[in-house]
Amino acid sequence: MTEPRAAFLFAGLGDARPPWTVAGAPDPDYDDATRVSHQALLTDPNLLVCFRRRVPEHGHAGYDEMVRVLGYVWDCPHDATANVIGHCCATCRRSRAAAEADDG
Repeated sequence: MTEPRAAFLFAGLGDARPPWTVAGAPDPDYDDATRVSHQALLTDPNLLVCFRRRVPEHGHAGYDEMVRVLGYVWDCPHDATANVIGHCCATCRRSRAAAEADDG
């Protein structure tokens, strides 16, 4: 379920849902603190400031690029589902490591 802050931030998308999901099971390669922090960082009002500080050479990046460069989201190579780090793919149910290993 999307927290109210995330719904507000993505209201301009038309369906008020973020372009990533936490619907997958917890990925056993990550702890609860990682899952919680990555989800919170995706809706942090200082995301742009953090991005520009950490990756100044990227200049004018959109939200999707920022969250991937910062390592908060991973895209499943099998179905392109955008999943928050710490969660298995919501579509194919593989962990990130399994999905990437199967793709190689």
